[in-house]
Amino acid sequence: VQDYARFMPAPYAQIPIYLAAVQSRMLQLAGSHADGWISGPLNTLKYLTEVAQPNLQKGMAAAGRTATGFECCVMKPCVIHQDAKYARRLARNAIALYATLPYYDIVLQPMGFTEATQAIRAAMQRQDIPGMLNAVTEEMIDALVVAGTPDDVHRQLEPWEGLCDLLLLYCPPHFADPAETKAN
Repeated sequence: VQDYARFMPAPYAQIPIYLAAVQSRMLQLAGSHADGWISGPLNTLKYLTEVAQPNLQKGMAAAGRTATGFECCVMKPCVIHQDAKYARRLARNAIALYATLPYYDIVLQPMGFTEATQAIRAAMQRQDIPGMLNAVTEEMIDALVVAGTPDDVHRQLEPWEGLCDLLLLYCPPHFADPAETKAN
């Protein structure tokens, strides 16, 4: 028991509460009541600066709070491989999955991805996973995920520096073969 206890984090005086939010009202709720915000996995720089940050600030202002101590955590699908084309192909999985959820329209429509999103959703209705993946455009990959070689990924993350407190990168190949996911 003592060996286990030494690896336990120090107890919090108050457990921080983070709220995951995509839509404006949930972002405002996070700003007014939570200790931090966690984005949904589909997001862009435009969404962060034009939707998320203003609504978080609106919520804070309504509650008479400041951003002091509030942590913004942005989740990004990330695929790293020495073959950049292969990484980008696997990254399509995250976009194809999350684009089926209508609440991500707040991210997708302003970027001009409405037609591709509709094609993804139509393929999903047909249970056509290859069709969903094929409907993901190169522009969607560029805007919504980080994918490529380690150097590519580092370059893709640079614009996010200073815009959030924490980038949460995760491996997204939802429809990929388990061996591909493990290798990534």
